[in-house]
Amino acid sequence: MKRIFCLNLVGILFVSLLLSFSAISVVAAEVTELEQGQKLFNEGDLNQALAVLRGFIQHAPDSIETAQASALIGRIFLQQHNYADAILYLQRIPTVFQNPEIMLLLGNSLVKAGKFQAGLKLLQPLLREPLRSSDKVMLYQALTVASIEQQQFLLALFYLQQQLSFSTNPAEILAQSHQLLQNRLSDADLAEAAFMWQETAIGQDARLQQARRALVQQQPDQARQYLEKLFASSVTFPYWQEAELLLQRTNTDNGWLNRDSIGVLLPLSGRYASYGELVKKGLELALLEHNKTRLPVRFVYYDTAIEGVTTAQLISSLTDDDKVMAVIGPLIGKDAGEAARRAQQEMVPMLALAQTEGLPEIGTFVFRDTLTAEQQVKALVDYAMAAGNISFSILRPENHLGEKMTKLFVAELQRAGGELIDIVSYPDDRTDFKKQIQKLLWEDREIKIPRTKVEIEEEEDALELEYPLPPFHALFIPDYADRIGQIAPQLLFYGIKDATLLGINGWNSPELVQQAGRFLKKAVFVDTFYSESKKPEVQRFMELYRQYYKEEPTILGAQGFDAATLLLQILDDPEVGNRNDLRRKMVDLSDYRGVTGTTGFDLYGEAIKQLYLLHIERGKIVELK
Repeated sequence: MKRIFCLNLVGILFVSLLLSFSAISVVAAEVTELEQGQKLFNEGDLNQALAVLRGFIQHAPDSIETAQASALIGRIFLQQHNYADAILYLQRIPTVFQNPEIMLLLGNSLVKAGKFQAGLKLLQPLLREPLRSSDKVMLYQALTVASIEQQQFLLALFYLQQQLSFSTNPAEILAQSHQLLQNRLSDADLAEAAFMWQETAIGQDARLQQARRALVQQQPDQARQYLEKLFASSVTFPYWQEAELLLQRTNTDNGWLNRDSIGVLLPLSGRYASYGELVKKGLELALLEHNKTRLPVRFVYYDTAIEGVTTAQLISSLTDDDKVMAVIGPLIGKDAGEAARRAQQEMVPMLALAQTEGLPEIGTFVFRDTLTAEQQVKALVDYAMAAGNISFSILRPENHLGEKMTKLFVAELQRAGGELIDIVSYPDDRTDFKKQIQKLLWEDREIKIPRTKVEIEEEEDALELEYPLPPFHALFIPDYADRIGQIAPQLLFYGIKDATLLGINGWNSPELVQQAGRFLKKAVFVDTFYSESKKPEVQRFMELYRQYYKEEPTILGAQGFDAATLLLQILDDPEVGNRNDLRRKMVDLSDYRGVTGTTGFDLYGEAIKQLYLLHIERGKIVELK
């Protein structure tokens, strides 16, 4: 009996020993897997590192090692701009294993994902933690972004100042602070910034902006005092030349503004002259109507197509020589950026008509009145989701328009909670879209159609093809009317007949109706100008334009009419005595009833617009009820 007991005991001990060795082997393998993931990350092979680390986490219990792996996965997703997955992994880490590094990565991911308040709550306590230098930079950068979005501009300047001690590129940080000081701070906050950071580059810039604001309010003596303090300091900063130019301006006569003048920058010669002339027609019509009953105003035109003359130089000529109160234009994207930067420097309100990305963000004196790509995709996604479409595919051209619109549509879809099924592209010169449509339908086989295209057109209402439903509810096609005229019949021909088609303002053309109107019964597209609108301001514009020019207006004519009417209306206000007064009135504008849907301007100076949702009905483009 004792012998049997001893044998059992020996067996139990042997099994326990084997299990112990096995556990040690598993732990050793897990640590090796973690180290391998870290090595791949250090070598820049992010996708392979991600695969190894994910595998490690799946079969390892919660431990300090799995927390380290999750933190590393968070870093990888941050680098790949996949903020949703970064948050998912970092939030799964048990509280007991969380540390300042994990809180930093999670807070940064929240900020990048647009959850600024939650990000600030996690990040601000980390200011007291001993982080490594690279993580300190990450911390200050995230805090800067979150503070700006929360309208805490002085706090953002503080974080920028902290970054200077770590950065190898101080010019980039000073450019950020320059934008804040120039565009976002109130007068009181600007004065506080000049005091708080005196004898620093940021403090010098604050003095410069104080001088600018004083001069634009026609207080040259006050501006000169600010500049004299700036020049008396030995601290260097990147904007000495601007300060010197500003000092020269303080020596001019106080009454230098021509309150009856507005500058206009348009292409009046060269390849884009026809566009410029169409805008000019709208401007002149608005001016003609205004001067009939109000104090007369004049437009000072400059041609942006003259070789060897930059739009920045033209802005300076308008502000210094012609002494205009504001500027309309430019119209063409390549001219707009430098014009906006000079307009902000000269502190003259500029109402741009170009679609250049990031234009109004250049400064508080830069506004824009045009339909943007962002506005279009938001209106389309909002409409489609409200109509019950929850899954989307994209068929796009392989050009800049297709790439830009697709990127924005995907981002807007993520925000709205829609599902992206597929993105299929086609060469810019393609006329046969069979392969692309088969990809959208997830079909690799050849499709045999029992009827010809002519028969489909003749029997469209009775057509009953045995096709599976497409794997999406709505299809977004960011292209122009002539190309949609080719694509739409082929969509039906190859089997896509039940999806909602979504289009940009480039669809809004009589050519679309003529070429493919009967194939677009479930299509919806957007625009800011609809000539058949029942709105009184649109009907009045149409009547005036037809009467004066004996032709139908275009969107460019309507855009010019809107821009001119808006500024002329503000100039009629007796409270507007200088450029800054005019700028403030533009900022405060609300309930304006523009022909192209403009109602006012947002925080950055982008026009707030009411878009038309359009579709084709009985052979005509009509507003969607």
